[in-house]
Amino acid sequence: MQPIRRIITKELLVLFGLLALVSAGLAWLGINRILDQQIEVRSRQDLADLAQEIRRDLADVERVGRTAQRWWQEGALSTEDLRPAEAHLAALLEEFPAIANLVMIDGTGWGLSMSRLPDGLSSYRLDARQNSALKQYLRKQGRPMASAAWEATTYRVFERPWYRAAAHGAGPQWVGAYPFANRPVHGLSFALPLRDAQGRFQGALCADIFLDSLSKRTWAVQPTPHSLALVSDGEGKAIILPKGVDSNPAAVGESAFLTPLSPQFLPLFHGLLQRWETLGRPAKLFRVRSQGAGYTGAVQPLRGVEGVQWNLSLAVPDQDYRDPGRRVALGILAAGALASCLAFWRAVRMAQGFSAPLEALAGAAEALGSGALPALIPSDVREIRTLGEAIARAGVALEQEAELQTRLQHSQRLETVGSLTGGIAHDVNNQLAVIVGQLNLGRETLAPAHPTVARLDRAEEAAQRCARMIGSLLSFTHQAKPALQRVDLNALVRMTTELVAPLLGGRITLELDLDPGGPAVRGEAVSLEQVLMNLAVNARDAMPEGGRLRMTTRGLPGGEILLVVRDTGVGIPLANRTKIFDPFFTTKGVGKGTGLGLAMVAGIIQAHGGRLEVDSELGAFTEFRIFLKADATAPAPPAGAEIPARTGSLAGLRILVVEDEKHVLDLLEEALASRHAQVDTATNGRLGWARWQAHRYDLVLSDQRMPEMTGLELLAKIRATGSTMPVLLASGFGLEGLEGILAADPNLHILSKPFNLQKLFT
Repeated sequence: MQPIRRIITKELLVLFGLLALVSAGLAWLGINRILDQQIEVRSRQDLADLAQEIRRDLADVERVGRTAQRWWQEGALSTEDLRPAEAHLAALLEEFPAIANLVMIDGTGWGLSMSRLPDGLSSYRLDARQNSALKQYLRKQGRPMASAAWEATTYRVFERPWYRAAAHGAGPQWVGAYPFANRPVHGLSFALPLRDAQGRFQGALCADIFLDSLSKRTWAVQPTPHSLALVSDGEGKAIILPKGVDSNPAAVGESAFLTPLSPQFLPLFHGLLQRWETLGRPAKLFRVRSQGAGYTGAVQPLRGVEGVQWNLSLAVPDQDYRDPGRRVALGILAAGALASCLAFWRAVRMAQGFSAPLEALAGAAEALGSGALPALIPSDVREIRTLGEAIARAGVALEQEAELQTRLQHSQRLETVGSLTGGIAHDVNNQLAVIVGQLNLGRETLAPAHPTVARLDRAEEAAQRCARMIGSLLSFTHQAKPALQRVDLNALVRMTTELVAPLLGGRITLELDLDPGGPAVRGEAVSLEQVLMNLAVNARDAMPEGGRLRMTTRGLPGGEILLVVRDTGVGIPLANRTKIFDPFFTTKGVGKGTGLGLAMVAGIIQAHGGRLEVDSELGAFTEFRIFLKADATAPAPPAGAEIPARTGSLAGLRILVVEDEKHVLDLLEEALASRHAQVDTATNGRLGWARWQAHRYDLVLSDQRMPEMTGLELLAKIRATGSTMPVLLASGFGLEGLEGILAADPNLHILSKPFNLQKLFT
């Protein structure tokens, strides 16, 4: 980023600089100097590139050789079983196409030879243990061979330069260029010995590269159309010939390779190297003449490859760049005319450089005003870029504010549901307490075998089930914790499907795939039943034309149980998947959905310490995956019929009952009085405290949630006097999180509403 002032200054400097350059170019010496510099830079760069390419190819050869040596030393390759060794090495050669041959041979003359031929990779077993060498193909023309006959070969491994170098050398080394035995070409070998821990020779490895492949790299060095390049060794012998000289010995004879340069053989490069030595091996270009023509030459030693001492030579003829220089002078006249056009063009470009970003800024500001998120404006002008970033940040801030507003609305909705649920739960629990209590009193007036007792038991069971459902609703709003116990998940699924089957209609097939191990979870049966009911009803609504609803249970490693509910319905759009668990979010029509079903599912699973995942595809399926904690405790013995506890007389005890709900108060007073207790009542905590101060009591039975003073506040006042009198505190909710504190009082007992009278008197 740059300020406008600097950009304008730079543009003017560029404009006048171009005009000055055109004027200066009129000088002939200046043009020649520029051309000389260009050819020198290009030549040096080309020689450096050539050196790098040669080093890379030779490094690949070394890498392949050392890798094969390491495999052999580690036992991955063995001359005793050559077919696996050939498979390993073939894969290695496929990775490095510059490698021409790879040979591994033990000290006895038994080994493997692999060659990259024009028609594919060929490899064979090599047996030089006898007077004559034999070979047996393992792969020919790139195709593996199941079996092949032995045949004679002219390849005498013990006579090869690389083998002698490996057998007598201390370590890996390059063997200078020499003619290969298996093909009429020349190449280099990288020889590696294999020795045991005592240094005894065990065998040798050889990785080859053809000079033909390096020749193509050399021929690519052409800073000008007629440039020539050559590679020679430290003794002045030709290693890689210039383009135009056939490298096939059958065409030019063996003397074309490894022959010292002379006035008769490549006189241009003979003179170039002599001139280079005479000048003290300069690092810059120098002039040389050969056969009446002028050349600019350069010589660069090849460095970075231990054991290889080569010189890279380049000759550029004068006709390639000095003659075109004269033609450049003719174009200078036209350059002056183009200068004015260039100035106009630069002015237009400069105007465009400012106008386009400014228009984009205006568009971004307009988008921001309409509530859209403006895009970042790319510009090299610092001021414009700063303004664009500020507008973009403002857009992001507005977007974050909208997201926070959405979250606030979500929290407010959840708080509303919680408040509404708490009030309803308190009132419902009070009424259920009256119902359960009256059922208990009615049952006590009947003989145990009376037929009405069974009906009263079923009525009490239904009331208790209703209470547990209220508890599940409180769990969803985080106002109560579920009472977790061992739940047979398979049995729960079967029971729920029996309840939900009539709701699905005849067009939906219900399938169960239950883990035969019978997974048990830590949970609350009624809450989990509500989860399944809600998911099943949603699945029904998603399949108006029918389909399949499948419920699956599976035990997972790590103490988790997976419950899957999958339907073949319309699916959930991607944009709605992050909202479906929000309270009051629904895609159903007015009067068809409250938006609390999935929110309640998520709340119940969270209260159980589990997790919930959802996956869906439009028009295909929706799958809810519920992960619950497994229960490792032993199953409880089957419960028999509940026998009402025998309760003794409470005669002589004076009991204070504090309850704001009249029906509950009347029930408790009647139940306690029926056991001959002396009962005083108070309709709120303030009156209860006044009565406690005025009389002496043996027991206080108080509701928690009351106007003017709660049960806990009444308890605190009683304990503040030093009294340790027993207190029974009844509550439908509101004591969550206080269990540890309340347990510290040994004379305090908690009764969860609704409770039966047997629980009260035991």
